[in-house]
Amino acid sequence: GLTTLPAAVANSLARRPGTLVLNGLTTLSDEAAQALAQHTGRLCLDGLTALSPETAQALAQHTGRLCLGGLTALSPAAAQTLAQHQGDLSLNGLTTLSDDLAHTLARRGGHALILDGLTSLSTEAARALAQHKGDVSLNGLATLSDEATRELARQKHYALFLNGLTTLSEEAARALAQHKGHSLVLNGLTTLPVAVATSLARHPGTLVLNGLPTLSDEPAQTLAPPTGRLCL
Repeated sequence: GLTTLPAAVANSLARRPGTLVLNGLTTLSDEAAQALAQHTGRLCLDGLTALSPETAQALAQHTGRLCLGGLTALSPAAAQTLAQHQGDLSLNGLTTLSDDLAHTLARRGGHALILDGLTSLSTEAARALAQHKGDVSLNGLATLSDEATRELARQKHYALFLNGLTTLSEEAARALAQHKGHSLVLNGLTTLPVAVATSLARHPGTLVLNGLPTLSDEPAQTLAPPTGRLCL
């Protein structure tokens, strides 16, 4: 793919509707960033490993999904700038999330926050993300403390994606049953104990369990009462 992008070329590409993938770029001039910010579709710049303040400010003006998966760290200033972005924001290169950074990113509103690279999440960061007014995707988490689960379950109105979890404790299941978002997505679960099924069946929204290869009769009976949409 492209490894350099003159501003004039960026300006031309920005006029193209739909998804624009430029993951071969490892650097981006401020001028090119300003041009790409005018693009209205999905913009993928996963090759960028750093953002200047000017580039971050320009990209924050983009209104479609913005993918910046090459960033493995985010300065407080860059986070505050990207929090202004009015579109889905994917930061899958982040493997950790400080409490302060979580609070900053959670201020975004109305669009998805995708943090599928995270491998751990503190209780305080979970508390912050639950306040985010948009879908939250945390598919990289293979484990999550019961305390952090309880905080995430406080999310309202939006979808919560936790596809990295392969098991749930009974306490975590009880907490997630209180989730008031429109969808709870747990496609990583491959088994469903009756106690977990009993709790999850109380979720009032859409419950997605597409990872289950089989389902025995007792958990199936538990899931049967209609409290919301069920996807298996």
